[in-house]
Amino acid sequence: MPQFSMGNLLAFTALIAMGMALGLAYYKNRDMTQQRVDLLALSSRLTVENTDELASSELPNVASDFQSWNVHVPGGKGYELRLGIGDLSENGIPPIASAVKITAGKHRVTLYTGDSPRKEFHYVVYVDGKMVIDETLGSDWMPEGWSSASSRNWPQDLAISPGPLQLSSESYQPRREFGGGPGSYFNGQGDGFVTRKGYRLWIDDADRTYPQAVPILVPNRFQFPREIGLRDGLRFRMNPKSTYDWTFARPSLETTDPVMQISAEFFTEDGTLLSRETPSFQLWQLHDDARGENKLNWQADSEKTEYTAFLHAKPKMGESPLVVVEMKWDSTRPDEVALRIADIPANDRIRRWQLRIHDGTKHLWRAMQIGDRKIEANEAFNENVASPSDKMISLDLGKSESVDTRLRWQSNETLPLQIVERQQKSYQSIGLYEGLPVTFGIQIPAVMTPIANVNIVAENPNVPGAAFPGGPVFKEIELDLKAVKGDWIWLQAQTIE
Repeated sequence: MPQFSMGNLLAFTALIAMGMALGLAYYKNRDMTQQRVDLLALSSRLTVENTDELASSELPNVASDFQSWNVHVPGGKGYELRLGIGDLSENGIPPIASAVKITAGKHRVTLYTGDSPRKEFHYVVYVDGKMVIDETLGSDWMPEGWSSASSRNWPQDLAISPGPLQLSSESYQPRREFGGGPGSYFNGQGDGFVTRKGYRLWIDDADRTYPQAVPILVPNRFQFPREIGLRDGLRFRMNPKSTYDWTFARPSLETTDPVMQISAEFFTEDGTLLSRETPSFQLWQLHDDARGENKLNWQADSEKTEYTAFLHAKPKMGESPLVVVEMKWDSTRPDEVALRIADIPANDRIRRWQLRIHDGTKHLWRAMQIGDRKIEANEAFNENVASPSDKMISLDLGKSESVDTRLRWQSNETLPLQIVERQQKSYQSIGLYEGLPVTFGIQIPAVMTPIANVNIVAENPNVPGAAFPGGPVFKEIELDLKAVKGDWIWLQAQTIE
């Protein structure tokens, strides 16, 4: 009679248990797979609620580079299937690369996207199995390829009833190379309003055309604007964390971080009129006009190149603003934004104003140029005897009654600072700027007779007593200006060449 040890019995029992578990998992997986197939079939079933409108349902993908839809095209008018390729944004339609008529009734539309340099950015569209559009852009269209792609909704400001039917849209963020090695990758983060290369596939009225995308952000009619300015240039951002400072962003530099922050002070002959310490100040409000009679109401106009907005320093009590500042954007100068004291009676008492440009420690400002003269933060710090680690020094701007003052400043690093922070551990926790390397500038009219000071820091802001990594930086630039109406100050922020 066979003998079985306790170990044999336990092993046999374990095998039976494993077999039963595998069997149950197999049947459960089979049921779930069938449910998924049924759900996909149900979701791709085309339901037409209104036969006079375009309708679609997406089919399950058979491959990552193929998309298909069942579509319904109403009768009564001519429709086109359009493929637009080129500059694309959340509120922009790319140029139509190809369009074909599509008859009334039900059709199956399929899109092949060979969107890589290796496939030469090849796009093919089929209707009912027949190729109707074939566009190849070539590898030079985006030589390095892309790092991420984002779908784009149909522009809200192009709402038309009955509207077009968008089937697919992607915008590509170009891949950027900054050398090899560990930690050299770049994570860019923009927003949907920045112009990027991409495509849209949609069905539309054959007679419908679209205007060129406007260069500005058009505020939503139902909401107060969070940002105003140029889609691809500098924008003024309403900052909920600081009601006083002026914040400017430029998402085309591959980040939603602020690129520039400014604190302004205004003085009369008797003293300070407005500063961040003014008890009566409540907030800055945006208006369409200097008197504040109208809310900001920019309109989409592809022919217009200049746009202005007025910042009203609203007091806690009363209606009259403490100060009114005018801002201007010119679409032919996307790297810049202009400021001036608005020409209204309320500003007549202002004699001087002061601009403090912050965040040098985030950008590692170490190089400055005044006209043809260059200043390094390390040299400027060492020249000023043994003084504290955080000090303000005066800048010699030269004196001219006819020549505008021009300042430029930037980091001494040529790599994006997120890479510098990743590769050089001493910079961690300082919170460096996440975007592409930036050079800053300002042009001040000679009539304002500017006086400039710069705050230099040599101490690590997070480690008292420790040196700032890489040496001293220009933390803050202070500009004292004569209050002159009518003349613009131009601020600039662009990528380092």
